[in-house]
Amino acid sequence: MSQQDLAELCELSVDQIANIERGKSFAGETTIAMLADAFKVSQRALFDYTENQVFVKGGGMKWRAGRKSSTLRLRDRKVQVTIQNQHKR
Repeated sequence: MSQQDLAELCELSVDQIANIERGKSFAGETTIAMLADAFKVSQRALFDYTENQVFVKGGGMKWRAGRKSSTLRLRDRKVQVTIQNQHKR
């Protein structure tokens, strides 16, 4: 599901969805209820993955998608940052 699709289902902006996803915005009770409805899961399921057998058997939060190298600016200096994907699927 895209952020746009989720935003439309929850009647939120795409920016709000993106900020929640990145942990830059707090999701209140109403937003949590709308997200749970959009995903057709209980509110608890948004925080507790123990009942999601596919997620648990797949390694849970141990695996992260690979990321590309990016340039980071630190006080007018460019620093190359490379994140290696240690967990392969």
